[in-house]
Amino acid sequence: MLTRLDEYEGGGTYFRCLRKTIKLEQGQVLVHPGELYHKGIDITYGVRCLLVCFTDGMNPKILDDSKAEDDDESYEKNVIIC
Repeated sequence: MLTRLDEYEGGGTYFRCLRKTIKLEQGQVLVHPGELYHKGIDITYGVRCLLVCFTDGMNPKILDDSKAEDDDESYEKNVIIC
């Protein structure tokens, strides 16, 4: 994360299998397998700058059995600031 938390509102990465949104402090990194269903939460104020990197060749053998019908928008508001 390149931006301080006080420079924007909203944001974070929502993981359906956790039913939580992860927000990072400036300088932190979030690493996860792309197979996990995830999405970026809308920024409601300010600008968030981040650096995204993709790697290939890793097979973590993690099964994401979360289903869209089990999801709820309210879960996106379960925010964890790391």
